[in-house]
Amino acid sequence: MATHKRTRTGCWTCREAGYKCDEKKPHCARCIRLKITCKGYGVKLKWQDGNISTPVKRPRAKEKKSVHQVTSSSPVSIVSFASTPATFTSPSETTSSPESTRSLPLILFSPPQPSPNLSPTDRYLLHYWTTRLSTLISVTPRRHHSTPFQQHLTAMLHDSASLRSTILSMSANHLALSSHAPSLRIHAYRHQQDAIQQLQTLIQDPHHAATEPALATVLMMQVSARLFAADDDASAVNHLAGAQAMIARRGGVDESSSTRFLMSIFAYHDILSSVSRGAPPLAVHSTFSLEDEAEMRGIAAILQLVARISRLQHWIKARRGGSYDEPALTEEEDAEGRDIQDELLGMDTYLDGYGGANQDIAHTASAYRHAAHIYLHRTWLSIGAPHPISVAHVTSCLTHLSHVPIASPLTSSHTWPLFTAGCEAIDPQQRAFVKQRFADMYQCKQFPSLRRVMRDVQDVWGAKDEVERKKREGVGEGMARVDCIQVILRRGREVDLA
Repeated sequence: MATHKRTRTGCWTCREAGYKCDEKKPHCARCIRLKITCKGYGVKLKWQDGNISTPVKRPRAKEKKSVHQVTSSSPVSIVSFASTPATFTSPSETTSSPESTRSLPLILFSPPQPSPNLSPTDRYLLHYWTTRLSTLISVTPRRHHSTPFQQHLTAMLHDSASLRSTILSMSANHLALSSHAPSLRIHAYRHQQDAIQQLQTLIQDPHHAATEPALATVLMMQVSARLFAADDDASAVNHLAGAQAMIARRGGVDESSSTRFLMSIFAYHDILSSVSRGAPPLAVHSTFSLEDEAEMRGIAAILQLVARISRLQHWIKARRGGSYDEPALTEEEDAEGRDIQDELLGMDTYLDGYGGANQDIAHTASAYRHAAHIYLHRTWLSIGAPHPISVAHVTSCLTHLSHVPIASPLTSSHTWPLFTAGCEAIDPQQRAFVKQRFADMYQCKQFPSLRRVMRDVQDVWGAKDEVERKKREGVGEGMARVDCIQVILRRGREVDLA
């Protein structure tokens, strides 16, 4: 009888099933033949809580490895919160620089703290993070000399090998795209593997696991996975569970400005990930401001209502068990929906004077409010376009987004409202605006996630138009019942909304 040998380099679907994979991209032949989701070839991390006892198979003698011996060829890295002390080491140069990178303009970087020994290419990548990439990721206005990412992370990464490797990987990925230098992906992959190894070592020491650099590393891994995951990777790595475990270990420590900044990044990604997962957030977030900037508090307040909508959605779905034959709403669910709606309506007056002289903030906050209305009505009342209420909020949301210049830092936070309103758009001109807006945002920022989200929106349009066509033929209820998020989740991946 033939046996199946577990593949080590194939797609994740074949690896998990133990079948040989032909490794064709973007999808392997076996997955296409069986009509199953091909989960891609990207690197995965498994976050495992060391406090939970789980049965582990005893490895064969020749396969035994310590955490220090994990190599870059290992596709899966188990990161656990163990109490065993470990040595915190700096990264080493494991590969030589690609020939093409030697032609890059070398700009010496003068850090606020002594820099470790870096290759010329890595010094350039670090400079690129400081002067370019950190400004593209940040969503706050450029009123200060530096962005919050520069203020809180740049100094921190000089003392943290894992954070430094993560930042260098992100810089190499982005520079490979923006400068059309694909050889830089070798550096991106090497630094990603270094970061995984260094983080594994770091978090085994309870003291180091509770530090700001450790939390910053995990959160930046989350940001990197969302922005730069390969198009053929069906499931971006989700580091939020690891970040939540780290925050729990920190306990009631005094919050510095850097801690508040990191907590705001966690809250932002956790809440928007709850939307894309169709599940409640991992944590209940107290009052915060985006990137710990006071002028962004209004947007954060709306995100907290979005978190409540995600929890309401979870309650309703859990009770219904996936069936619309169950009662539409209980009294408690209806009361929660009305309360959230009242708070969103009450924000209309509050946002009129919000943002002060910076109208980009005011328009972004208003777009978030209308997107939250769309999400609430889909969750609470199971309605969407072409219902007049949804159409009105779509129009208002897109109008506010159109008033923000494409080069504004605020557009880095526009993915969720643009996706939410875009999916419900039925007017051809509005759909054309959504496509062009995503294209312009990508041209400005060069984040692959923007192209993926636009393709997700187009898939939703295709699903909605198909059910609407069937409705005209007397079959089904039409596009109003199509849940945008569920269309994407059926393909085995989340939408990159953060």
